[in-house]
Amino acid sequence: MTTPLLALRGLTKSFRVGRGFGRRARLVAVSDVDLEVEAGETLGLVGESGCGKSTLARLALRLVEPDAGEIEFEGRDLLQLSRGELRGMRRRMQIVFQDPFASLNPRMTVGETIGEGLRVHGLARGAALERRVAELLEIVGLAPELASRYPHEFSGGQRQRVGIARALALEPRLVVADEPVSSLDVSIQAQILNLLLELQRRFELAYLFISHDLRVVRHLSRRVAVMYLGRIVERAPADRLYERPQHPYTDALLSAVPVPEPGRARGRIVLAGDVPSPIEPPSGCPFHPRCPRAIERCALERPALREVAPSHFSACHLAPF
Repeated sequence: MTTPLLALRGLTKSFRVGRGFGRRARLVAVSDVDLEVEAGETLGLVGESGCGKSTLARLALRLVEPDAGEIEFEGRDLLQLSRGELRGMRRRMQIVFQDPFASLNPRMTVGETIGEGLRVHGLARGAALERRVAELLEIVGLAPELASRYPHEFSGGQRQRVGIARALALEPRLVVADEPVSSLDVSIQAQILNLLLELQRRFELAYLFISHDLRVVRHLSRRVAVMYLGRIVERAPADRLYERPQHPYTDALLSAVPVPEPGRARGRIVLAGDVPSPIEPPSGCPFHPRCPRAIERCALERPALREVAPSHFSACHLAPF
């Protein structure tokens, strides 16, 4: 077996919460997560808002320190690297943020923003830096002369292209895309998604693609992981997961995806109640208070993520079904 480009094992992260919850109360954002991303592939990560997807993305890049677990990139344990070693490693792993405006410094031109990583790592200066910035702008579909403009002079889609150019500047192997199209118009979403696919083919990039939109994830991903209340509840090849989900939560998410055929309706599964608090998660399976299939065992015993079909993993006592 080949070594995965990125491997997360037993990754856990919690945060102390403010007054009103008790002195020792903690919000468990990510709990015992195992994930792997192979070189050149796209792993889609889906789930409701607040389930821990963005925290997991930052943990994967060690932008946030975990409470427990391991993070390996290119076979090296990121948690054992010195500050200098980690800085060098970050050239190979980059991130595209959800909000293309908030992620850009309004006091810097886009040329300065794209070139900042090159300057910090001493890879280009002067005329060479300007040429590289112009090249990156062209790669993402923007005119090189726009380098002297500021973020507020661009549309949302153009700003996200700038964010992608910044991520590409250091020639990474892995790009974490944290809901990169959720704040864009639908027509612009398609353009950015097609750009990401083109860049993946051209530069052999691996993506950890995070979204709550299952249609978008299917368009890009080879494999998909489903997250609920800080845990991975299902992981499978994309086609298999969409055709035959093996967790009731995944089934409910897929039932909410519109069918692009007039007159054809999908049977909608409406979940009861709200997502439980990550400060006081339920016993047993975290999904059981909302699950239409729940049995007594679900409230007593937390299901392990296990293989229920070839390369298809589910954290459900009742799987396969």
